Amino acid sequence: MAATARQVLLQIARLSTRLANDVPFRKKFEDIIGDTQAPRSKRVLQMRALLRSAGFKSPTRVRIFNDLGETPRVVISYDAVDLRLKQGITTSFTFRLNPGP
Repeated sequence: MAATARQVLLQIARLSTRLANDVPFRKKFEDIIGDTQAPRSKRVLQMRALLRSAGFKSPTRVRIFNDLGETPRVVISYDAVDLRLKQGITTSFTFRLNPGP
């Protein structure tokens, strides 16, 4: 059964709260995004594993952007069903690293 829009929004709210309050989790999260040595596919797998180990549902899509001249960021997307509209939707969460000095 597909997740509802409400379930996905609660999932994203939990992730946002966890990143704000849990320093070790945030450090692991940022290390995966900022790692320029590992291939992108490996970092995506690491991000999925980190989210699953922290009790989050596996996202539909994880995209990591860390190109030269670009602020490193991750976009985590979940597919869901909006029960009111009776349509499939995609809800995304973007986390961007703060640029250094």
